[in-house]
Amino acid sequence: MSPLTPEELRRAIRKVVADYEAFVARGPAPGTHEDPKAFTAHHAAARSALAHLEHLMKLDKGQVETDAVAEAGALIAEARRSIQLAEQEEGEETPEDDDAA
Repeated sequence: MSPLTPEELRRAIRKVVADYEAFVARGPAPGTHEDPKAFTAHHAAARSALAHLEHLMKLDKGQVETDAVAEAGALIAEARRSIQLAEQEEGEETPEDDDAA
């Protein structure tokens, strides 16, 4: 298999960014927010997409940076912050949780 051309890499980056944004916008399947396994699976899938995006960006390293590459870098940083916040919120107990215990 021959290496991707710079334009093919950039198209792939734009595609992964678009797919990731659509996936995150959809969120976990309806009714699964209370299901820890479904929630964890959704986050794992999002992380996998980010890893794919980072790999493509590494392949593109050293080539002229495009808007898509810059956008992808910003998206990765934002997504990592969102995942970290979601994990922190998931680990926090709410007052209702305390009452149920």
